[in-house]
Amino acid sequence: MRPNPLLRSSTAATQRRHIFRAALLMLVLPPLSVRAAAQEDPLQARLELSEQYLRMYERISDTLDPPQWLADPDRFIYWSAVEPHRGTWVLVDAQRRTKEPLLASEALRAQLAQLLGKEFQVPRNLGFMIAPDRQGIIFQINDQPLALGFRDRRVVPLARTALAALALSEGSILSPDRQALAAPRGTGFAVIGSDGRTVLERSGEEYYGWQVPERAWSPSGRFLMVWRNDERGVHKLPIVDYTTARERLTLVPYAKTGTPLARPELYAVEPASGQVVRMPPGEGETYDWLAGWRPDGSEALVLRLSRSGKRLDLVAVEPKSGRTRLVLREERPESFVGALDFATELWAQQVTPLADNRHFLWMSERDGWRHVYLADYTGKIERQVTRGNFPVHRVIGVVPKGGTIFVLASAERGAPYDQLLYRAELGGGGLTRLSPEPGIHRVTLAPSGRYFTDAHSTRVQPRVWDLGSMDGQAPWRYAQADVSGLAELRYAPPEPLTVRAADGTTQLYGVLYKPRDFDSRKRYPVLDFIYAGPFITVVPWSFVGTPHGLMAGSLAQMGFVVMVLDARGTPGRGKAFQDANYGRVGQTEIPDHVAALKQAAATRSYMDLSRAGIYGHSWGGYFALRGMLTEPGFFRAGYAAAPGALEEEAIINEPNLGLPSDNPAGYQAGSNVALAANLRGALKLMHGTSDVNASLSTTMRMTAALISAGKRFELLIMPGEPHGPRGPARRYYLDDVRRFFVRELGAAQ
Repeated sequence: MRPNPLLRSSTAATQRRHIFRAALLMLVLPPLSVRAAAQEDPLQARLELSEQYLRMYERISDTLDPPQWLADPDRFIYWSAVEPHRGTWVLVDAQRRTKEPLLASEALRAQLAQLLGKEFQVPRNLGFMIAPDRQGIIFQINDQPLALGFRDRRVVPLARTALAALALSEGSILSPDRQALAAPRGTGFAVIGSDGRTVLERSGEEYYGWQVPERAWSPSGRFLMVWRNDERGVHKLPIVDYTTARERLTLVPYAKTGTPLARPELYAVEPASGQVVRMPPGEGETYDWLAGWRPDGSEALVLRLSRSGKRLDLVAVEPKSGRTRLVLREERPESFVGALDFATELWAQQVTPLADNRHFLWMSERDGWRHVYLADYTGKIERQVTRGNFPVHRVIGVVPKGGTIFVLASAERGAPYDQLLYRAELGGGGLTRLSPEPGIHRVTLAPSGRYFTDAHSTRVQPRVWDLGSMDGQAPWRYAQADVSGLAELRYAPPEPLTVRAADGTTQLYGVLYKPRDFDSRKRYPVLDFIYAGPFITVVPWSFVGTPHGLMAGSLAQMGFVVMVLDARGTPGRGKAFQDANYGRVGQTEIPDHVAALKQAAATRSYMDLSRAGIYGHSWGGYFALRGMLTEPGFFRAGYAAAPGALEEEAIINEPNLGLPSDNPAGYQAGSNVALAANLRGALKLMHGTSDVNASLSTTMRMTAALISAGKRFELLIMPGEPHGPRGPARRYYLDDVRRFFVRELGAAQ
């Protein structure tokens, strides 16, 4: 349940990509012995098919990373995962609508084999960056930094101390002139010059380390803003290493509800002079982020979210003098301005400085929907730029000259979760739709503002990559995913589901996954695959979908009908929709899920609700327990993996529930431990002993309560495993989930 503390050092998109990739990398191929056993054991055959559905993305050839635009002219580079240029980088000229490989894939393999001294299999996707000198691209293979020049089209090794090589290291941030970079070093950081030498370095200490944020550099490169996070007073989770008879203990900072938060300290660094000066601290306990700079570099812009999430401040900081001033304050005392979704993603999209150095764009839900506002640096809101009963997710870009901006929004009536590109004017007025096709769109705007790339898909349409232009030309499709590998699986997209919430009026959206050998004349046991955290949506709207959708489709192959639903209290549908469970997390979600299952089954005779189960991991583990304990007559079996609890991390719980001292009744009402005596069905819990996202103590407290109540249950403890088990332990855990529900709910009848 726990995010990386404060998540200051990388953008939300990068975070989501890294988290998703990490999850995918954990999905290893089964050994040959398992596949052979599948031929003799029908259950093993189902397990293998289920695993293949979980890894269906491996059968799709598609570019995973967004393209990277060159500074000038309007050209970009992307890695091609499909023919005719599979396995190399492609240069696209947006004006001419032409594309050519930087290096033929055969030539790339040959050059890499010569450099590495052995035959080299180019990976399906190979990440890269534009080189600091912009004369080529840089990438890394087997920890060896490499460069490919635009002119000579030759791959050459880079010295590990070269600036270009260091730019590839995680957490490194290039200066605007690309002549220096700031990089983490252990618990400290260093500034490295163009010659690869260290210009300035500071060391940290345990629980008191330095962190370089992504927007650290001032526009001129004179100053660098760096965080130092004081976690010495934060509660520590004890993580025990059981691999030897002599246990080893590691203490990991983890701020639980009602306990002290980490104290963020902001420093201004002037590499030329070597000065490192601390900026004045904020008021009270806050979560802080460096949102950017004014274009002239006179002030850094800092966001400070109060511990309760009810107040968000934009503060301007002068790096030379250290003077700070409050620019703008957003408050919502009746609920919250920002919660975990703000801490993990939305903070990075909150402020967009404009080139005139007098104005900025500000995101706000003050009218009930997330919209764009024009403000000045005195804190005055001059006007609302976008308006309507729909959310604007982010500002994609601003035309360098003129009053036009581009936003990603869900503004289409009847498609509340589609995310499309629109044009808006700073003077106000309606939105102009630029995405001709429905679905989930991921847009990258050219520096000139004349062109954009648009990667999009729907549940039934695999992803395509289009080049769009602002002059009204029809989009040019320069790439599309190859899904021919799915034919063997006989994959079919999930069935859309629209129902009413437990209040009888609010419309909810979900999907139903079915076995590939589905027969509507049979009766199938039903699984509710739940997450329900108030900071994320899990229903898939794109072709590959979400990790939750992949797992739901995988479980369906065991012989179940599986529902995924976004209930009230989740984001993306306006403030009132998300606030439905404010102060009472755990009280509205299960009623919505049960209502949805009953409505779905009322018109689908193949759904056997007498054999209903519930499964969830992390926040979903909390709700799987919640379902078993608040609806014991409905759910016959439940599997709660790595469950959280309302006493766990502050940023996860306090903004949505209020502080424990302000809402003790809400915390008590949402406690699963207090309901242990209600258990009637079959329950299993799983937890890794090295989990630092949802602490092991949540499961220990739950099992103690169940034992005290005399309730029988099963428990799987996974030694040394983190929040998501890895390697062989991952497959062991997932097969345990699959086997549990087959045993408890049975097969189709």
